[in-house]
Amino acid sequence: MKQFGPVTVDKVRSSTDLKRLLPDSLLKSDVFIVKPSWYSPHPGNFTDAETLRVLLEALDGQVVVTESYTLDRQDGSMKFAVGGAEVDWGWILRHPSWSWVREEGRWEQLRKQDKWFLDKYGFADLFEEHGVEYVNVTEEVWQGRTADAEKVKEAVEDRFAPVFREKLYGYVPQRLYELRGAPLISFGKVKGIRGTLPSLTMKNLFGLIPDPLRAWWHGPNNRWLGRSIVDINKVYSALFKVYGVCEALRYVMISHPEGEVKVPWGNYNIVRDLGVVALGQPLVQLDAVLCGLIGVDPEKVSYLQLGEEAFGSYDRRLVEEAGAVASDWFPV
Repeated sequence: MKQFGPVTVDKVRSSTDLKRLLPDSLLKSDVFIVKPSWYSPHPGNFTDAETLRVLLEALDGQVVVTESYTLDRQDGSMKFAVGGAEVDWGWILRHPSWSWVREEGRWEQLRKQDKWFLDKYGFADLFEEHGVEYVNVTEEVWQGRTADAEKVKEAVEDRFAPVFREKLYGYVPQRLYELRGAPLISFGKVKGIRGTLPSLTMKNLFGLIPDPLRAWWHGPNNRWLGRSIVDINKVYSALFKVYGVCEALRYVMISHPEGEVKVPWGNYNIVRDLGVVALGQPLVQLDAVLCGLIGVDPEKVSYLQLGEEAFGSYDRRLVEEAGAVASDWFPV
């Protein structure tokens, strides 16, 4: 085990190992909300069922898993046509209201793809085995089952500066709002080793924005991405006790131009069974330390720089300490 201030890094092989690392203040809860990393089903790119099982079996209480729909988490068969012509992502980006998706069975397409993912990769069986409740944020928002936006706004602005776009206040499912005050575990994957835009625990919460194509929240040349990530973190941090667990247990992606896995954004190799977990709070400190461990300069990560304004500064000394021992934990 290695300690970097409030951040713990250790090898984990079982739920018993993980439970030993989690703080008593977290474990005492009767209910937990867990946000896995389910952006797409490409190999090694999502929280797999066996990894999620490790966390579920470390928690003694009711677990609610939450995620949203995304056009990237599908089997490749999903296409959209408007006015008889197939539309591309560019068209979708120009129509961010998503009202069109409720027409002609398109919403049902998204539901079927979500079910496909849960069934194919073993999550449906895992949830049944452990009595897990699944709350899909997009489904709840589109059904109108959301918390009062004014109450959410009041809770957020009581602690933080206002968000960039106020419609975020209307994106909290009522079912989650009923559990406010409970621990929310951002169960992120370590992504972005030696990269420029790591996806860790703060970016994992970006997935709670319900738009199935969140590129609109990136903005031109990612201009809005850092602010969007920080703002959704503000919303959920105001309502829940947010705690970060970032895993590199079974699969870790390493970008490589001739990598074994070929995806639209490039190629990568997979390192298997690394068995590393980093955990702690606040998320801005956890992710900054992780940057040190994976060879990324946190000063160049926009959501960490903006996150300091909202959640307090991260300790640069701890990042340096992490960088000094990075090769002990990750293939940097």
